[in-house]
Amino acid sequence: MKVMSEQPFRRITWKVFVDMITPGAVLLSAFNPALLGVIFSLQQDGSVRPLLTFFLLLIPIAANCSVNLLNDYYDYIGGNDTADNIVTEAEGPLVFHQVEDPRPALYYGLAFFAAACLMGIYVVRECGPAPAVIGVFGALITVTYSGRWISTSHMPIGEILSGFTMGGLIPAAVYISLTGRTGDIPVILVRSLPMMLVVSQFMLENNTCDMERDYKAGRRTLPMFIGRERAQKLANILSVIWLISLVLNIALFFPYGLPVLAAALYISRKSTAATFREERTRDNKLPATGALAAMAFWISEGYLASSAAHLVVYRILSMIAK
Repeated sequence: MKVMSEQPFRRITWKVFVDMITPGAVLLSAFNPALLGVIFSLQQDGSVRPLLTFFLLLIPIAANCSVNLLNDYYDYIGGNDTADNIVTEAEGPLVFHQVEDPRPALYYGLAFFAAACLMGIYVVRECGPAPAVIGVFGALITVTYSGRWISTSHMPIGEILSGFTMGGLIPAAVYISLTGRTGDIPVILVRSLPMMLVVSQFMLENNTCDMERDYKAGRRTLPMFIGRERAQKLANILSVIWLISLVLNIALFFPYGLPVLAAALYISRKSTAATFREERTRDNKLPATGALAAMAFWISEGYLASSAAHLVVYRILSMIAK
């Protein structure tokens, strides 16, 4: 069945643009990890520089928007996205809206990438070379993740690279930029494990649902190598590890925030159960990814809220103690 809009736009309008950058994915895989790095910094030093923090939050957002735009562009011109193999508007906005000239998507993607680089230069000038090392690695992953000739998102390492880069390196880069404490990077990476896992989970979920489509497109993702059944078991195992790591992180480092996390877990109980229950197939992609998105949203935001709540309560108790 062909999935196309009844009223084609023919060009990249604001609606098509928003569909391409996928704000929900940007929130979970770019803004949230950066904000977590800010929270780590506040816990360490008690304050942050506002302008620098603003740029540090914007850089991963711009980079992630760039990746999403370039990924959609190259999937479109490469014939990987067609009206016959997309199941939702957001999966292939250029195809769904029957855009005739996709080149603006390339230009916008490069513009976002350039903006991220320019803001990165400011950060390096302010903070020294340490963030630059992480930034260069992140830029290389961005370029190769959705590239035309080399695309790591189409390889078995895509889940690991995306999770480590967005969920781990972003909080680490933000933290060392704000505190200068490069020696804390191993600890920050461990504490960022929940963010790494949620990013990897989304990619694994999509790749498992898209196995038939990826096979036709010549992609060799992780589920293609291990099979659907093992991929589903792996996704469930990652979900369990993710939930355990969240609770342990809050209990060990942000104990005053445990009630907030408990509330988030309670709110997400139905979507969490659905995540384990739904089959990860092409025909069932919408329910499967929808359940994961709902669970990830509530629990990830709950993780950040509980961390922030701990800092507030700790600050109040410290003031009372004085």
